[in-house]
This record gives sequence, structure tokens and C-alpha cells, in this order.
Amino acid sequence: MNLAHKLLLAAASAAALACSMPAAAQWAWRDAAGKMVYSDQPPPKSVPAKDLVRQPAASTVPRQRGLAVETQEEVPAQAKAAPAAPPGAPTVAEREIESRRRQQQLAEAEKKTAEEEALRAKTAENCQRLRSYLRALEGGFRVARVNAAGQQEILDDAARAAETTRTRSEIEQSCR
Repeated sequence: MNLAHKLLLAAASAAALACSMPAAAQWAWRDAAGKMVYSDQPPPKSVPAKDLVRQPAASTVPRQRGLAVETQEEVPAQAKAAPAAPPGAPTVAEREIESRRRQQQLAEAEKKTAEEEALRAKTAENCQRLRSYLRALEGGFRVARVNAAGQQEILDDAARAAETTRTRSEIEQSCR
């Protein structure tokens, strides 16, 4: 047998095994002769509760007896006492949801921190620019600005004093 046949046989075996997994027996009990019986169907009514070895967790599947069907009240006490998770313990899905919620909160916090840092940097740059402009106004340098018509105009003493007052006011408000 060559390698290709072996691989094909292995793949077919794995696929058959995977397909048979969901059909695995969920019920196990001992019959009258003491032999183990495995089934995906509940045992007949004649099997006493003490002989049940395994059954589906939190079974709501009624046991069949001929054509009659047992109700949930008739299920043996052993079946009703199926182990359940403690009431306060989170399920896997709840833990996953909580984990995703924490990750989202961390991402939002990081985004907020980055935005605040960017705002602080922008404010610091603006304050630096305002202080530099104030030094130029107070230093007696010739300062020009562009008017509404797009023409350059040199500030006279009155305009320089007004501009100095306005710049100091902006520095006081923005640069604390």
C-alpha cells in the first residue's frame, strides 16, 4: 500500500470517527443480566433507577415504555439530582462576554488617553505659538498681518497694544 492510499484511509477513518461522535451513546445502564447497555435512547421502564449508570445532563427526555411516555415527574430521583453548576459560577459564554467587555473597555480607555495626549500636545504647541507672538509684539519688532482684502498691513502702536491685550487674554484662558 503506497503513501497516498494510507493517507486516504487515515482521512476517511478520521471523517468517520468525527461523524460518529455526535451519535455517541448518552445513556448507560445495567440490564437484568448485569451487562452494560449503551444507547442514545432512554432505558425501558423495567430498568430500575439504581441500574442507571449514565444519562444526559439535565435530561428533559422522557423515558419510553411501550407507547406510553413518562413525564418529568416520573423521572427517578437520581435523574433529578443531576449535578449543576453552582448558582454564582459564570458559564464559559459569560466569561467570554466579560472578557470581551473588558477588552473593549481597555481599548476605549487607551483611545481616550491617546486623544487627551494629542489635545495636550496641540494646546502646548498653540501656547508656545501665542507666547512667541507676544514676545514679538512686546519686543518692538515690525509685525504685519493680512487684512480682509488680502493686503499686508503693518501694525501701528494702537493696533499693537490691542493685539498685545488680546494675545495675553488668550494665553491666560488657554495656557494654564
